[in-house]
Amino acid sequence: DIMLIINLEPARGILFVRLSGKLNRKSASKLNKEVITLLKKAGIKNIVFNIKELDYIDNYGKNIINNSFKICKHNKGQSFICINQNQKLKLNNIKNTQIINDELTAVKLINS
Repeated sequence: DIMLIINLEPARGILFVRLSGKLNRKSASKLNKEVITLLKKAGIKNIVFNIKELDYIDNYGKNIINNSFKICKHNKGQSFICINQNQKLKLNNIKNTQIINDELTAVKLINS
């Protein structure tokens, strides 16, 4: 059972959240605490979730992503999810975001 590996990188007003493994009920609270704390305390406007290495996501994980996106929207920022085209994750119920191929695309869109 692979746990969730979280890599957070705040850079120039963008929080990059790189996830690998499983984002589920067991692992969601740690991600929630780290991401929400950074968004609120650091006042970061934009977030990019890179889930290319994510094997599984359940509704708990989707809720955390949605909550992060709500904070960014409230801060007048933008939200993105990077996925592989052949990824089999079900991303229904995720709102207020743009699905893109890579982080560089997100940076370009945010800075345009």
